[in-house]
Amino acid sequence: MRWLISVALVFGLLGGFGGALAQPTPEDVYKCFAELGVSDLQTLQAGFAKGFSDKRITPDTALRLCQRLKQSSAPISLREGVLQIIARALLEELPVTMLVDKAFEGLTKGVPLDVINDDLLKRKMTLSEVKTLLASKGITINLTIRFGPVTLTLTLEAVDTAITEAAGALEDYVRGGGKLDDPNAIKSAVQLRLARNPLIPQTLTAYIEQVVSAAEWAQIAQNIAKRLKNP
Repeated sequence: MRWLISVALVFGLLGGFGGALAQPTPEDVYKCFAELGVSDLQTLQAGFAKGFSDKRITPDTALRLCQRLKQSSAPISLREGVLQIIARALLEELPVTMLVDKAFEGLTKGVPLDVINDDLLKRKMTLSEVKTLLASKGITINLTIRFGPVTLTLTLEAVDTAITEAAGALEDYVRGGGKLDDPNAIKSAVQLRLARNPLIPQTLTAYIEQVVSAAEWAQIAQNIAKRLKNP
């Protein structure tokens, strides 16, 4: 009898742990969106579903962001705005790590949601410009790079991380007061950021340095500066 009780207790504990470790599903995320009271659930579902499929965001991260927005007392239009910006970035096949991180950072610091939304929109534009620039050089997923004796086939993770790091480096350079009339300094800031991330193969970093000019990085930096001047 004691043995049966022990077995039952063990299975009960395992069942409890299993429930605690259960990962959120896309349906949990969509339910949270609906509970938030969003006006355009269809676009959110389409964007985040694509993001989950492309592995650019996880249901766990999306659900945590939604739950955090539910705690805000800001108007629903502003709370939904954060999610819509990320959803539209996902539909445009942009990496969203920077956007999600900045959303959480702003919410944690108590930054007004209209300011957060404006910041996310500006950063989304930078991500889009960097992606377009790299794509114009042929830097897309499944590209095979032959650089010296090394052959590398690019993965989504490598390309997305390169886009994110380059965009982040440019944003930090401009917001930090870097000289806009020094293209070489701008390019160096980008290349240094790329080189520091272990998820970006060194071959890709070297290839980007070869095919993207300082003037091209400087143009995006100029665009960032213009956006920051226009509230």
